[in-house]
Amino acid sequence: MVEKRDYCDECNQRININIQQAVIDYSLRWSISYLCPFCSTAIESDDIGFPPGDIRQFMLVEEGEYQLLIKSSELNKVTVVKVLRDALNISMREAFNILKLFPQSTVNGTKMEMVYLQKLLESEGIEAEVIK
Repeated sequence: MVEKRDYCDECNQRININIQQAVIDYSLRWSISYLCPFCSTAIESDDIGFPPGDIRQFMLVEEGEYQLLIKSSELNKVTVVKVLRDALNISMREAFNILKLFPQSTVNGTKMEMVYLQKLLESEGIEAEVIK
């Protein structure tokens, strides 16, 4: 979880906003919430998948960037690219660029995003490690 200082939508006072990501089963989920101590306004929003760009960028700045390392170079590259392509919704060209880096670190993101990809790959029998 990361905490962001921002303004309450209702009273415009500076408050703490909580942002979280989690992997539940084989789904990446995120949430943002706050309870204003000044006016008691409560906001909570969550969704499945990658968070919006501004929220994701804030998480990357606060947590740092993590990488996914495929641990075995003799694995089926096609399966790796298919899993990453489906999870990240990337084009064939982007998938091809990932293949060029294989087996080095293939993608970067938040810790939970990399854990999510790691779980998807492991469900296909592909060992991966999340590194900072």
